[in-house]
Amino acid sequence: MLIDGKKIAEDIKNSIHISVQKMKMPPKMAIVVAGKNPVIEKFVAIKKKFGDDVGISVTEFRFLETCSQSELEGCVRNLAANNEYTGIVIQLPLPEGIDARSVLDLVPREKDSDMLSTNSMAAMRRGDAVILAPVVGAIAEICERENITIAGKDVLILGAGRLVGAPAEIWFRHRGAHVTTLEKPVRDLAMFTKDADIIVSGTGKPGILTPELLKEGVILFDAGTSEDGGKVRGDADPECAKHCSIFTPVPGGIGPITVAVLFKNLITLAHKK
Repeated sequence: MLIDGKKIAEDIKNSIHISVQKMKMPPKMAIVVAGKNPVIEKFVAIKKKFGDDVGISVTEFRFLETCSQSELEGCVRNLAANNEYTGIVIQLPLPEGIDARSVLDLVPREKDSDMLSTNSMAAMRRGDAVILAPVVGAIAEICERENITIAGKDVLILGAGRLVGAPAEIWFRHRGAHVTTLEKPVRDLAMFTKDADIIVSGTGKPGILTPELLKEGVILFDAGTSEDGGKVRGDADPECAKHCSIFTPVPGGIGPITVAVLFKNLITLAHKK
């Protein structure tokens, strides 16, 4: 079964729009952007469009590729102290030479709609986070809609990055799954993939998952995104879909839902203020 991420995102968008209309003060999102490349511009544009559609103001704070660590950190500190903004998003990647972790950790937990700071990740580990990292929120949305049982399942996570692998591992473990995480590529990937009931892939390596690596009926959440020959590709070969009980295509699967969850998080944070 192919997951229609655009349809799910549209459902969430409609719900957010209704929530915003009921609020006296709609939330505001600040996006800190450093440098300029087509991928960054695309993701910023998607967020601004979503904000426009639901009535949430999205303001960009832009810096040159050559900006300093202190410039970025100063901006984030100011936004953290500014009550006008409900959520702060640091658009990744940041330029070379910038310590991204230091910048992300300046976002206070109560404004961290992306759940990327160390404090937010710690809250996820403790189980007291009020929101989910957007990719995990997208996976959770699909699991709920498709009545996917997680407890007792063998889950394989490819990649341990802050956007996908790390938060996904925490979430699945909290729900009673047996989780194996591969941080780096291994020679015999089939040794791991053939035993997995659920695979979450966020490596950014196009086509790393091929049909012969999968067992029949596996659930595959492809959260990897990369450009290959001018086209957006996922970690999984599209032919994998024929062997999966549930498959999220790239583009059009996890991605649109992730953006919707980011704004859903913003609504939750606004209500917590």
